[in-house]
Amino acid sequence: MDVYTVLAVYFGVLFLLIFAGLRIAFALGIIAVGSVYIGFGPQLAPALGRVTWDGLTSFVLSAIPLFVLMGALLFETGLARTVYSGISPLLDRLLPGGLLHSNIVGGAILAACSGSSMACCAMLGSMALPEMERRGYDRTLATGSVAAAGTLGILIPPSIVFIVYGAMTQQSVGQLFIAGIVPGLLLTTAYMVYIGVRVHFAPALVAGRPEVKPSWSHILRALLYIWPILALIVGVLGSIYGGVATPTEAAAVGCAVVVVLALLYRSLTWAVFKRSVDAAVRTSSMLLTIFLGAKLMGVYLANAGIPTLLARSVGQMDLPPTVVFLLVVVFYLVLGMAMDSLAAIVMTLPVTFPLVTSLGYDPIWYGVVLTMLAEAGLLSPPVGMNLFVLQGLRPDYRFGTIVAGAFPFFVVVLVMIGLMIAFPGLITFLPRATMGG
Repeated sequence: MDVYTVLAVYFGVLFLLIFAGLRIAFALGIIAVGSVYIGFGPQLAPALGRVTWDGLTSFVLSAIPLFVLMGALLFETGLARTVYSGISPLLDRLLPGGLLHSNIVGGAILAACSGSSMACCAMLGSMALPEMERRGYDRTLATGSVAAAGTLGILIPPSIVFIVYGAMTQQSVGQLFIAGIVPGLLLTTAYMVYIGVRVHFAPALVAGRPEVKPSWSHILRALLYIWPILALIVGVLGSIYGGVATPTEAAAVGCAVVVVLALLYRSLTWAVFKRSVDAAVRTSSMLLTIFLGAKLMGVYLANAGIPTLLARSVGQMDLPPTVVFLLVVVFYLVLGMAMDSLAAIVMTLPVTFPLVTSLGYDPIWYGVVLTMLAEAGLLSPPVGMNLFVLQGLRPDYRFGTIVAGAFPFFVVVLVMIGLMIAFPGLITFLPRATMGG
């Protein structure tokens, strides 16, 4: 079979198993083991065992359960609420529709404390939606801002997607973290610009119950409450960028800082700790099992030479590299509408990474753009995970309302992806300047 037939069979059977109800991780595993035995016989079975052991005992991957635990502790202990309550009075006074901007800024800050988009979305939604509803904010714009703010959790470091990408492609997680800073800040700004323009031309969207603007003394007192989160950000990112700790060690530092802060605020009880650990174990197990399934599939693809054959075949088409890359972008956007974005990245990376790098694209740059494509997938129906998180938080909201609110922010992400493609230095400049990448 030629390379395109092999890939068509691979993805066709994979989607068939997934839409038949099989878990993504097990679908990947079945196809991986089956492909190895059909293609090479039992002699590669020991290699699968080694890949399983080496993959799941990776020092880099151990950062995933630690960052997930850190996010769970922030949510369960109520420390995440201090971010929103601390910044919302300032933005409420300075900007029309201040709570909408508080969602975006709060999402950016929480993203610097937790690498999970769904965790950020859940934390913000539980805090922001009741208050915005009380003030009479338009539900469509309110839910859209929360869903969009949640996407920052996988772009602004630390990011679980960056950790998985680095582990699968042997790229520096530290460089990926640094590369995500500028795009993350630009996307945060773009979200706020969209909200500002929308509210300026349609003030009725936030003209519900009139509110008294908070005083400056109240604003200053509120800002004092965000010091625990600032301490956490300094502890996690400062230890990485200062060269004191690896991303994995920084994740452990972050967990320790959260525990100490929660003890200081007397919000860490045994029940809270058990809920946090339970959530971290469940989420980490899901992520790592999907990762393992993709790694096993990589054994077959590598030994069959599929990535090399694909790159050679694309090269023979004589298409400009930009056209090929745009086809990859469209592929991920379509895939993100049908399945979880992280799973889509993990199961396709063994194919797309060699292809993209063979075209001369920087692997760190590709990791950031791929993560932004995953962000778009979080906002796109029918399987945008942030949309379902909000539906779970507020079942009284129509799903169509949530989708309509998220769609403009989906367009904003696409515009920012186009900007990163047109000006790749926005991604690559900072890691090269700081780490010589």
